[in-house]
Amino acid sequence: MKLVNIKFLSIAAFLLIGITATAQKGDRQYNNWSIEAQTGYHVPLAPNKFVELGDYDGAFKQFQAGVRYMITEKYGVRAHYSFLNFENPEVQGGGVKYNRVAIEGVANVWKVANVEGEFKENIGLLFHLGAGVTFANPSTVTGTDHIGNIIVGFTPQFRITDNIALFADFSYMANIKQHYSYGGELFDLGYKHETGGLVNLSVGVSVSFGNREEHADWYYDN
Repeated sequence: MKLVNIKFLSIAAFLLIGITATAQKGDRQYNNWSIEAQTGYHVPLAPNKFVELGDYDGAFKQFQAGVRYMITEKYGVRAHYSFLNFENPEVQGGGVKYNRVAIEGVANVWKVANVEGEFKENIGLLFHLGAGVTFANPSTVTGTDHIGNIIVGFTPQFRITDNIALFADFSYMANIKQHYSYGGELFDLGYKHETGGLVNLSVGVSVSFGNREEHADWYYDN
């Protein structure tokens, strides 16, 4: 747990340094900050050693919370923590738990692509890409497997109020140097690693805050 805290604080510090270095001075007409929480369904795709596709799918066996800062109307950064539980009711004592921290770049697709239309007032689309580290705890051992991650995805949004939005998220996460299967088995006695991946489908809510009327996602300078 101590290592998790150190990693999380390091990423948080990097996020704050990046914001300080890149944020432009001036009187903004929109809010920059938002927090979010989500849950949903995950599908492990690879590697498939010791397991079959569908064995460790999980509905509502995950949770993610994060904070996002929009540096401009188009681009921002996001840091988040995720928990995923891979288990199969038919397999006693099998499975693995993931605790992941990550930082990503975020782009507002409508604004970057100069999409036109009144629908933009209430429907948004974000693209995110970044990296993270997963602390995996297989049920078969007492240690922790450290896995690097590359994360990419799209996040459609629907605005409820000026500072509250519902969203869906469709993400793919690549696992770099994964040593244990989703069932908790060690791939190789020599500790050779595999490259894995999983799809995450989730829904959630985001809340923006600040002293302006709208968040950057919904602000348009007409």
